Amino acid sequence: MACDTGELQQVGVLPWRIRRDGERKLLLITSRRRGRWIVPKGWPMKGYPPFVAASREAFEEAGIIGDISSVPVTAYRYMKVRDDGSQVACRVTVFGMNVRGTLSHWREKGQRQRRWFSLEAAADKLDDVELAKFVRGLETDPEWLEASGFSYRRSLSFSSLRAPGS
Repeated sequence: MACDTGELQQVGVLPWRIRRDGERKLLLITSRRRGRWIVPKGWPMKGYPPFVAASREAFEEAGIIGDISSVPVTAYRYMKVRDDGSQVACRVTVFGMNVRGTLSHWREKGQRQRRWFSLEAAADKLDDVELAKFVRGLETDPEWLEASGFSYRRSLSFSSLRAPGS
């Protein structure tokens, strides 16, 4: 999907949790081709709100479930390398997810790694400069993860999702 600026539009998830000791953690996954540390992201799903598509990507790519915000927490741009080697600009709208569970087996387990990082370590590992800058901002205001964008919490079950009209 392209927007007015010609950029392709994607949706993503910033998965987070708070440990019992109060430390905030972010979950990152590796990209399939180059092994870069990224957040789960993918393409919007026709007929569904963007946060639903983002939650599905998190489920498929990272094997996580949780409460996802219906309001984006940030957005960033990156250059996507296509199969033919060409590049295209993408804008990723990111939704926060308070992770409630991780699956031991999930769709892309054999293709990716997943790992929990402190906010500082996640910012250092992220390949996307804009997203890393956003995460660094969370270090000075970590309560933001809990407070912003979570006026609407929703756990999604993908086995019950069907295309509209089906």
